[in-house]
Amino acid sequence: MLVFVLALIVILAYGPMLIRFLRSIHHMKSLSKRIPGDEGLPVLGHMLEVGDSLEYVKELRRRCSKSNGLIKLWMLSDNEYTPTNGEMLKHIVDSSEEITKGANYGIIEKWLGQGVLISTGTRWHAKRKMLSPMFHFKMLESYIETMNRQAKICADLLEEKCGHEVDMYRTVKLCALDIICETAMGKDLEAQRNPHQEYIEAIDKIMELDMKIGFTPFLWVGFIRKLLGVEEEFNRNVKVAHEFTKTVLRERSAAIEKGEETNKRSFIDMLLMEREKAHLTDTDVREEVDTFMFAGHDTTSSVFSWTLWCLACHPKIQEKVHEEIDGVFRDDPDRECTKEDFGSLNYLDRCIKEAERLFPPVPAVHRQLQNDMQMGDNLLPRGASVSIAPIVIHHNESIYPNPTVYDPDRFLPENVATRHAYDFIPFSAGPRNCIGQKFAQYEIKIVMSWLLRRFRFVTDRPLESQKYSVEATLKPVNGMRITVVKR
Repeated sequence: MLVFVLALIVILAYGPMLIRFLRSIHHMKSLSKRIPGDEGLPVLGHMLEVGDSLEYVKELRRRCSKSNGLIKLWMLSDNEYTPTNGEMLKHIVDSSEEITKGANYGIIEKWLGQGVLISTGTRWHAKRKMLSPMFHFKMLESYIETMNRQAKICADLLEEKCGHEVDMYRTVKLCALDIICETAMGKDLEAQRNPHQEYIEAIDKIMELDMKIGFTPFLWVGFIRKLLGVEEEFNRNVKVAHEFTKTVLRERSAAIEKGEETNKRSFIDMLLMEREKAHLTDTDVREEVDTFMFAGHDTTSSVFSWTLWCLACHPKIQEKVHEEIDGVFRDDPDRECTKEDFGSLNYLDRCIKEAERLFPPVPAVHRQLQNDMQMGDNLLPRGASVSIAPIVIHHNESIYPNPTVYDPDRFLPENVATRHAYDFIPFSAGPRNCIGQKFAQYEIKIVMSWLLRRFRFVTDRPLESQKYSVEATLKPVNGMRITVVKR
């Protein structure tokens, strides 16, 4: 009798949820069968073909050449579609309705909350509308002094390491952290001089664990994460990150209440001044600041390091960059890089873009469809996931012949004109593109101009020898060792 009662309770509690789940699977399966591509194995789908994150990318690229603009995969009960060109991609990135991020953001939400990166619907629209003026070109110009100062510190510290192999990924990451911390929080973290800080190590661990969980299916189950101590480790590091931001929030709030004047406003200052008008709580402010700390240093670190790697592997191309930079800064090699200088650094710009094509800073992001969606000739089912994957599109041979070759001339104006606007999307595209992409572009050119003014970057290893891991950003495995030579 007791067993019967317990079974009845379970059925009543979970029965409706199970029915909804089965209906959703049936709907996805029925529409999926009409879309070109195999269905994989029963239950498992394509799980055995994918493996870890790197194998997942390899499988997508393998299928890209055989697809008609759209790749279909089943990962257990998850139905995933990946557009392979800009023409197909436009249906999802241009949508003002299908803006809900995929379920894989669930773990990192503990750190970022419902900031602009993760929120959806009317909440996201309101946040985006509020934040957009903070990235107006006038505000961006106010950050240029900070970017120059921190880039100069990076160059000065590298002087001491000339003639040696240096982990340039770690070097530029600390520079990016100092820039984003000062511009987002108004606080000089001094990460470049003091890299072993609790906050820095907490952020590194959060992102490492987030990716580990995302690509380890048994860790998707909450009680298993708890059992193995993964949940506790993740939460402990999130607490460290939150406490740091909350401390800065209290300090900046007190300074603003006292009427302390400053020549430049940090992102947190602007949020605090909007707090009453936009009905923001302290948690709302913290979520947005944490979001920009996350998005604002790891992406640029990736671009810095991969661009340097590409140039180190191609000394003749690097020499052309040096000639262009010398032409701009010859009269005063230690002056700040200005916004006006950007227009004279066209070849450097092409080199950066080609590095972003080969090694996109954000390899893929996902959207969860809330409704059935027409994509070309295909009707994608609600509940399915759509992958916006630069790491696939940027390596599509039909768009970029010899895609593994580093060739900055792909971004000459006449070559760009032959491609779809969304065939190159290092910062995504459409209404939900990266709100901070102009900030990132300023920072990348300023830091690169400082480093390339002072140094040559040298390696005797081929481009493809540097392996990467596919995480929230594209990271070099075990750092990126490059010899730094004083010019």
